[in-house]
Amino acid sequence: MELTPMIDKSSFEPIYLQIYNYIQEEIIAGRIERDSKLPSIRRLAQYLNISRTPVALAYDQLLAEGYIKSKPRSGYFA
Repeated sequence: MELTPMIDKSSFEPIYLQIYNYIQEEIIAGRIERDSKLPSIRRLAQYLNISRTPVALAYDQLLAEGYIKSKPRSGYFA
């Protein structure tokens, strides 16, 4: 699964919220299918050239709201 959120580092909106909103919208629109594996926190952070913290915060919020699930030693899934 390849995610390509557009990160605006000059925006007043925190980076983690930009990532969260992008993934949430993709899931709701059906472009990220149910049970699709999401990239690891490290991989997505490297791809976006940002630290892991904003990606982890976005994933944590998505988990809390039930948009994604975590399977130990397997990763994150929509």
